[in-house]
Amino acid sequence: MVNTDYEKKCRIFSLHSICSFISIPAFTISFIFILSLPLPGAEVQNEDLIYDENIQTVLFHRRGDQLTRPFIRLGSTDQLKLSFDDMSNETYLFKFTIIHCDYEWNATDLEQFEYIDGFLEDEIENFEFSFNAIPGYIHYEAFFPNHDINIKISGNYILKVYLNEPTDENVIFTRRFFVIEPLTNINVSIPFYPRVLEYTRHKQQIDLFIKTPDIFNAEPMQRINVNIQQNGRWDNAKFGLKPTGISTNMLDFNYQNGIVFDGGNEYRNFNMESYWYLSMYIREIINEADGYSVILHTTGSRATKPYETIADLNGWRVIKARRDQNTSIEGEYAWVHFWLKSPRIDDAEVYILGQLNDWQINEKSLMRYDSRSRQYHGRLYLKQGFYDYAYVLLPKGKTKGDITFFEGDHWETRNDYTVFVYYRERVPEYDRLVGYSNFKSRDVAR
Repeated sequence: MVNTDYEKKCRIFSLHSICSFISIPAFTISFIFILSLPLPGAEVQNEDLIYDENIQTVLFHRRGDQLTRPFIRLGSTDQLKLSFDDMSNETYLFKFTIIHCDYEWNATDLEQFEYIDGFLEDEIENFEFSFNAIPGYIHYEAFFPNHDINIKISGNYILKVYLNEPTDENVIFTRRFFVIEPLTNINVSIPFYPRVLEYTRHKQQIDLFIKTPDIFNAEPMQRINVNIQQNGRWDNAKFGLKPTGISTNMLDFNYQNGIVFDGGNEYRNFNMESYWYLSMYIREIINEADGYSVILHTTGSRATKPYETIADLNGWRVIKARRDQNTSIEGEYAWVHFWLKSPRIDDAEVYILGQLNDWQINEKSLMRYDSRSRQYHGRLYLKQGFYDYAYVLLPKGKTKGDITFFEGDHWETRNDYTVFVYYRERVPEYDRLVGYSNFKSRDVAR
């Protein structure tokens, strides 16, 4: 257990002690030390963020399927699976708790006992040491809810994983999840001809109406809020949409210019399930003493190219090693190098975006310009698996990445959308999540 900030940052442990504890020779395990540097003085945010650089490959999804969003139905037996790798060589007793949030992901004023049934925190007790992996790591898993901790009310939640106490300096990472009460019927469509004709063949307009029971007819303009998310992105999500028309048990969202998202393009991808061969889009795999480096083929902008149907995961990933490997503890890591052929772009930055970096537009996913090769270069530390990604442009002063600049903008693109419907309770005051619908654009196109 870590007792001081110094111990938390350094996390050095005797390899001989580990090997003695698990009764195997020390020479059969190789560990690499990675300095853990939590952001100094950083305030923990209610987002999908990692605050300890030893932590890699955080997965949080419905039990049994990596490609599902982390949601459970209130009062059901649904469970979520949490897993992650710690690149440290010392085991820790990680704990987690949950925080209830409003529709904008601000923590509510509710006390934890008002939304938690059972203990207010739980311990992550299941872990395994990696085997034949360079560098080594420790793999942790937990399932939630469980008999120790459950949930009383619906809404947005943050899972907070930490050491000792859930204060900001002890938080290791955070993850969003949802608890739903499926009390509404959500109807959507994406017309070929949007309200703004210049968007035709490019943008995807979401036509939305919601059937609600009588109990939600009180003050719908004040109490109802709708969020819409495209794929896994939060930087371009629509928050706090209000109904424009109200009739008996029906809410219409008929905005003058529509609810519009960029069509974008199918995601780029690469298959890194094995380091034994070069799959499509991988130019070179370098096996070094301290691990692998994977060099992707240099690619360029697709903005002016016609749309092509390409099978993708809409920006998501599947962590999976070779068939003869146990992915959880034998999957190996590599520095993956991305190269984008492009002139330097003034007053804007270029980022790699996808679930491979938790959909974050930050320093880790930033690409630097190489003037000699006239290319943008970035790298990410990734575990064996199949990955989708895109290149986005972030103009100076903006927070929403522009996916169309490098990837193009096509109405035909097969995107995933998720609609969240919230109803504000008065006593106690919180946002119930009374509607949740995930759909594919091609299934509702008309």
